[in-house]
Amino acid sequence: MEKYVKLGIVITGVLAWVLMAAFFQTIIGWINPDWDRMLIGQQFTLSDLLGLITGLGVFMGLWYHRTVNKLGIEVAVELQKVTWPKWTETRVTTIVVIVVTLVISLILAFFDLIWGHVTSWMYRL
Repeated sequence: MEKYVKLGIVITGVLAWVLMAAFFQTIIGWINPDWDRMLIGQQFTLSDLLGLITGLGVFMGLWYHRTVNKLGIEVAVELQKVTWPKWTETRVTTIVVIVVTLVISLILAFFDLIWGHVTSWMYRL
């Protein structure tokens, strides 16, 4: 279980890098777009570096945080106990949800049509 928790932490760090790079690019673009200079080729700019530093900070903070690791392992153990539905059950229940949604939509459309006629009749009086 621990390897899945560690993998999740790595993915979280990469996600933080990508999101924070976009955030810093936007902020630097608002302040002064010339500040977002190319550091290593055209693909790695100052905003990418700031995002990388933030992502590494998130990664290191989560990697060495005992409570986060303990909670992650507890969640993984609990998820092993879950009985997941089979593909056929999932497909059938999805079809049921779609059909019920369409039926309810038609009923609401009918009531909306009736109510529209009633209110337009009342306004003509």
